[in-house]
Amino acid sequence: MKKLTVSQWVLFSLAAVCLVLGAFFQFCMIGYTTTALVLLGVAACCVFYGLLAPRRAAGARRLRFAMTILLIIGLICFLAAEIPVLLHARSDEDTSAPYLIVCGAGVNGSVPSRSLTDRLREAAVWLEDNPQGVAVLSGAQGRGEDLTEAQAMFLWLTERGVDPDRLLLEEHAFSSYENIANSLDLIAARDGAAPEHVAILSAEYHLYRLSRMAADLGCRASLVAARTTKVSLFVNYAIREAFAMWKLWIFGP
Repeated sequence: MKKLTVSQWVLFSLAAVCLVLGAFFQFCMIGYTTTALVLLGVAACCVFYGLLAPRRAAGARRLRFAMTILLIIGLICFLAAEIPVLLHARSDEDTSAPYLIVCGAGVNGSVPSRSLTDRLREAAVWLEDNPQGVAVLSGAQGRGEDLTEAQAMFLWLTERGVDPDRLLLEEHAFSSYENIANSLDLIAARDGAAPEHVAILSAEYHLYRLSRMAADLGCRASLVAARTTKVSLFVNYAIREAFAMWKLWIFGP
């Protein structure tokens, strides 16, 4: 049995570390599936290059070259989506609008998740800064949730002094597109006409995709960013968002 070269030791060791970290994020943390998959992909690449590293045959060289080209193309595609996601990961200078659409996130039983709480805090600030504005709270009831995300948001905000008359509940959305489309329909039913301009609030990494969806639905959107308080979660979801953007571009909402 041939001894491993230094480069093989490095690559296989890195693969082992990535596998351990991937298992940790997948099975010991909540909401880090994307991070786990990325680490699994890095581990697979390390094993691939590690197995072919000592081989000098023409076939092995062609395989390494093909894999390298594919990885470069993949990185370019990833950056093409990730760069606009990051550039739009902030609030617009002017976020005033007649309505604010608040996109839901997970609820643990009846308690808003960390991500949803981040959004609710920002929604409360917007409502204070826009005393004539109305917030549309959008989100259906998912697995592990005792009530709809819209209801959980309503309870959180009203318990902190927000006037219930300034809150509309949209309780049927199961996706980001439905958050926007259903909320616009609810506003149109209330006012008798589709709105031309709304503010949309979500996590900062989510805003670019939502703005594209709103534009497709014929509505101009002012973006309101809810800062993700946990950096590791921001990184995880920002990476996932790049893949979501390609899904939107290729298959639509």
